[in-house]
Amino acid sequence: MEDAPNFQFVLPLNASDLINSCADQYFVKEVFPSSELPGKLLECKRKAHLQDPFYIFEHFDTYYSVVEAPGVDSASVRNLMRSFDLIYITVDKLGQDLQPLLTGAEPMSNHVRSSYLNLTKMVLFLQVSTVKKLDQIVQQTLRDQQIHVQKKRAKQQEIMEQFPDWDHKRGKFLIQLFNVLQCPLEKLWSPPVAEEDFVSMFCDICYRTLELQPLRSDNRHIFDTVFQILGTCIKRFNQAMTFPVRILQVLRGTEHAASSIANGILLLHEEYGISSVFSILLKSIVEVLNQDTSDSAVSKNFSNFLTEFAHIAPKLIIPHLAKLAEELLDCQSHSIRNCVLQIIGDTVVCELTSEELTEELREVRNEFLDHLLDHILDISAHVRSKVLSIWHHLKTQHAIPLSYLTKVLGEAVGRLEDKSSLVRRAAMQLIKSALESNPYSPKLSLDELRAKHEKEVVAMEQLNERLEEERKQEEKLNEEWGTLAVELLPFIEENLTEFPEMQFDKEESDETLIQRIIPLMREKNYKAVIVLVRKVDFLAGNQAMSAMLKHEEHCVYVLALMKTYHLLAAGFKQSSEEMLHQIKTVQFLKDSIDFAQMVTDAFPKLHEMLMSKTNSDVFEAVDLFTTGYQFGIHGTLSGMQQMLQLVWSSDKEKRDAVSAAYKRILFTTDQTGRTHAILVVQNLSKFLSDIEYGHYKALESLMAEWVIGEDIDAAVIKVLFERFTLKLEGTTPNEARLALQLLIMASKSKASISAANIALIESIGIGERGRRDPRLFSGCLQFLLNSIDANNNAKYYKRLNSDAEFVLSITRLFLDFFFHEKLPDFDDMATSLFEYLYRMCQAPDLIAQRLVGELLRRFNENWLVRESAPGADKENDLGSQLSQIPYSQPQPSLALTQTFSPSQSQGQSFMPVFLVSRFIFCIGYMTVKEMIFLDMDVYNNMKYREELTALAERDKRNQLAGSAQTTARRTLNMSAMEARKRLTGVTAEPQQEPDEDLVGATAEDNIAEEINAICEDLMLFNPTALLSHLSPIIIEICKRPGEYRDAKLQQSATLALARLMTVSSRFCESNMSFLMNILNLTSNIRIKCNTVVGLSDLTFRFPNIIEPWTGHFYAQLHESDTELRLTAIKMLSHLILNEMIRVKGQIADVALCIVDENEEIRDITKQSFKEIANKPNILYNVLPDIISRLSDVNLGLEEDRYQQVMSYILGLIQKDRQIETLVEKLCLRFPVTRVERQWRDIAFCLSQLTYNERAVNKLIDNVQHFRDKVQVDEVYQSFKLIISNTNKQGKPELKAVITEFENRLKECFEVNPDPSGQSGDQPGGSADGDSTRLPINRSRAPARSKGRGGRQPAGGRKAPAKGRGRRGRKDSSSEETTDSDSD
Repeated sequence: MEDAPNFQFVLPLNASDLINSCADQYFVKEVFPSSELPGKLLECKRKAHLQDPFYIFEHFDTYYSVVEAPGVDSASVRNLMRSFDLIYITVDKLGQDLQPLLTGAEPMSNHVRSSYLNLTKMVLFLQVSTVKKLDQIVQQTLRDQQIHVQKKRAKQQEIMEQFPDWDHKRGKFLIQLFNVLQCPLEKLWSPPVAEEDFVSMFCDICYRTLELQPLRSDNRHIFDTVFQILGTCIKRFNQAMTFPVRILQVLRGTEHAASSIANGILLLHEEYGISSVFSILLKSIVEVLNQDTSDSAVSKNFSNFLTEFAHIAPKLIIPHLAKLAEELLDCQSHSIRNCVLQIIGDTVVCELTSEELTEELREVRNEFLDHLLDHILDISAHVRSKVLSIWHHLKTQHAIPLSYLTKVLGEAVGRLEDKSSLVRRAAMQLIKSALESNPYSPKLSLDELRAKHEKEVVAMEQLNERLEEERKQEEKLNEEWGTLAVELLPFIEENLTEFPEMQFDKEESDETLIQRIIPLMREKNYKAVIVLVRKVDFLAGNQAMSAMLKHEEHCVYVLALMKTYHLLAAGFKQSSEEMLHQIKTVQFLKDSIDFAQMVTDAFPKLHEMLMSKTNSDVFEAVDLFTTGYQFGIHGTLSGMQQMLQLVWSSDKEKRDAVSAAYKRILFTTDQTGRTHAILVVQNLSKFLSDIEYGHYKALESLMAEWVIGEDIDAAVIKVLFERFTLKLEGTTPNEARLALQLLIMASKSKASISAANIALIESIGIGERGRRDPRLFSGCLQFLLNSIDANNNAKYYKRLNSDAEFVLSITRLFLDFFFHEKLPDFDDMATSLFEYLYRMCQAPDLIAQRLVGELLRRFNENWLVRESAPGADKENDLGSQLSQIPYSQPQPSLALTQTFSPSQSQGQSFMPVFLVSRFIFCIGYMTVKEMIFLDMDVYNNMKYREELTALAERDKRNQLAGSAQTTARRTLNMSAMEARKRLTGVTAEPQQEPDEDLVGATAEDNIAEEINAICEDLMLFNPTALLSHLSPIIIEICKRPGEYRDAKLQQSATLALARLMTVSSRFCESNMSFLMNILNLTSNIRIKCNTVVGLSDLTFRFPNIIEPWTGHFYAQLHESDTELRLTAIKMLSHLILNEMIRVKGQIADVALCIVDENEEIRDITKQSFKEIANKPNILYNVLPDIISRLSDVNLGLEEDRYQQVMSYILGLIQKDRQIETLVEKLCLRFPVTRVERQWRDIAFCLSQLTYNERAVNKLIDNVQHFRDKVQVDEVYQSFKLIISNTNKQGKPELKAVITEFENRLKECFEVNPDPSGQSGDQPGGSADGDSTRLPINRSRAPARSKGRGGRQPAGGRKAPAKGRGRRGRKDSSSEETTDSDSD
């Protein structure tokens, strides 16, 4: 060191400044080329290991050359890493030398101080410069690597292999820097004040670290070191003013720095006591945000920092939070408002939830909560959803005071109708949380709560009357005491004078003494009372206090004690505490009612969300309905039933959500084993009893899922059977029927439930219980039907013989039921019987024919004829006899239920109408089952025969196979030929073996043709067939409703006619116009509904025949009766979704049901359109027709209803290509419309679409078509809405095109075309001057008479196919336009 050169090292602003020489300042004498650097570094290595840091004076130029070497090749990186390692060793040695030198007692000489000062600055400069250069290379390499990843050419760079542990070495460097700073470095300067540049060099590398590295769990110690360095610089080197400025710069441009800086500032506060820095930083941030109020990256970064800091140090931010809220809650940026509100929420949770808050802190908390409450109605949906989420978090942390709970809940209920799905979702989550953790009751039934409240109010009033009496009694006793005290005082003075200090044993308790005192007070034995009172006081431990009292004071004290026993002796009892408790109880119940009412008001708003297009709405609504149902909220049952419609949704997530919701309410119990199973059955039975009939199938589908998933296990099935068989104690008949229905549902998916208990089910069905309850009889038949495994396809199960005992029993029982007039649900019972016969019995057509024959025989015996002609064929004459039935009610005065009596020797009695109705119903249903039996069972059976024949041919030498074949054939049903012979009345011949050549497709075609011939030619038209005699009677009843006036009879006849038409296309075609006349002319709604259902079946059966009549189908959607419209929309939706009806322009009539007054119709229609939208291009193809028909001014559809319809339908169009084409089509409609209302409608439709760049370009390209239309304010506002909504997407590629469109729109709006000029937009170049004027003052088309709700059928007008455009223009013009003008 003695030979150290005499120079001064000045820290340069730029490294290149060191090349220039200036006076005695150090400068770089030689910059070595890259080729020489490895050798130079070897020499530096030898010097460094000699532990003399002053070698830097000689080799500074080497290190400088390494740092300033151009290029970033592998050699350069290796040189830099070697330099870093050598300098690290040098700094370590320097720190060891400086510590004793600077802390020693003896002062340094100027020469030593100057040498070490130069050495310190030079070494640290080189170290910091090397780190900066390596950081630069690493960051550039990472950027290049990211580019390669984006180009799918990612490959590990060779350069990165040169410093795989750079992060670790850099961390060690920062720790070394901190250790060096622990030395009193300022002593190297004279006077002892460190240079600003030297300190800035330290701080700069710290700020660079914050910019380059994100905070992770594995590098947290690095950032702690960084802020320890900065804390040292602030405390010792006056960096307090510079620090906030640099930190602000880092936060501005670095997204990931928020977390590390927040933790660092907390460290400065805790370890260095530096808190003023945060105040300065916060003030600077507020100033910046007030200037830049947009949602920029800067505001986002600052928001992240504030949120993070508030989360880890809420106590530090509370003093500034009020100012922060005042300054930033009104700024434009929603992200900043969200930030401040999040800080408020976190602060309340962390610091302001204690019950022991001071009054000042309570006011602060309430002020913060008021801010949160106000911003539930913020203008930004992002803020509204954020605030609701914050309230949700507060609720889960039990941080909402009761005084705010109802207010918050009311605001959340209001947000259920918010236009933003995010807000609606957050509101539902908040309501659910408030419900689940409500402080009031596990059941919030309003009726129960109100009853309890009324009861407690009455009790409070009675208690108030008692208090009034007690007050009067107390006044009276006080007056008596005033007299008595004068008498007692001498006794007290005497006792206290005689015995100033009395000692008592503690054998007696206070209660015992009090019981002794009260009788003595009544006996006026005051001396004994005084002694006992003093004893009680002694036992209470008050002797020390009594001893301190003066004599007079002691007398007054004992006198006061005796007053208490005087009141007790008089029977006085105070109820004030009880009254306070009662007041609290009443107030609690009142709050409970308010809370329950608020929650109840929320649920009607959730019904529409169940059918929403937004999945989050559906999921949250399902969840909230489920929670509300568990809490007994009024109105949730209807929502739970409406949820069943989602079972048919094509979206699996929705189906799963509904299934999970029902499992939650039906299968969640706090019990196990059999008790759990009983509770599950109770839940299932209760829910089944509450649901509507239309939801039965949906629940059946869920039951199948639960059986397969074993949620309904063997234990539950066992309990259901115990209920069904009445073995479970306390089971009612209604509960047994419900258990049967649940078993029927369960066995649909698991046939063994029924198959294993056939004998039991049969015995109950035809036993005493079945005879008493026809519904039980029907249910047992349905249950038995499920014993067939659906996968067998009706081929492999054994049918019962037609003469089996059970078959004979159920037919006899049915005949007995048939003639009971008051029998409920006869149609269901008959349906179940025929269903059973045709599915479970052999030769079901013979059984049904015998059944009908027996009914006709009884009719003949009792009502139709007295005697038959001798030798007449009664069986073949049954039809002709029935055709002789006199009119059921030829005169209104005749008794319809009059029966034939044997005493009547002359005349003819009238057959009861209900018997005719039931008979006709049975004929119709039997016909349909016969057709299905032929189409399905017989057809499949004959195919199976063909398979067996082919199998036998292949295995004819195998005797075992032949035997098995013979056995199988014994269980087969009849063939189509046998059915044909039975229908024609010909005795069946022995069944022939099928032709061996009829195999494969040809054989199947022949089978199908044979069955079709039976349906077409024999069942209804063969003279010997039973139905050929009965069908004319059914038609006759339908044709003469004036004579057969009974409504039930007409309903049965019409339904039977529709069912007969499903059998034969020939019969269907010949009676189609007649059926349509019935539909259009009858006033009986049930007949209309039955006909609509029949039309649906006919459409599946004979679509080509029904297709010309579909207009009558659609017309039912405009009827005034809700039930008819509901039936029509259900059938139409079913046909459209199964593609049995072509989706044409008439679907506009279906679209109108979106705004129907009935909620169920609206929901079904919306769900149908959602399903249609899932099918490729169907909805898109008919959209122009829907828009055209609904926009027709002659339809008279209100504008707001039109907008509701189109808003929903257009929201289902999601494909960009379809939207682009639709935009163009809609724009092209502007020139061909002449009415302002139509312009508004088209513009509204355009505003409902979601635009991309190409769609906006379509608007720009078609501006000429609506340039004059934008003068109408509503049209202009629709286009402005397009601009606003598209800008909200925030996509950069949209900004340019939407700006261009906005400019073009402004130009159009400012244009005022010459009314006398010819419009270039008019098709055909019409020169009519009126065509260019805006028809603002034209009178609109007069409203036509409307059937319901101001709505007319959209497809009701029949316009010729040609000249459609001209006709449309003429109809849309003003009343002054004549036919000649239109030509």
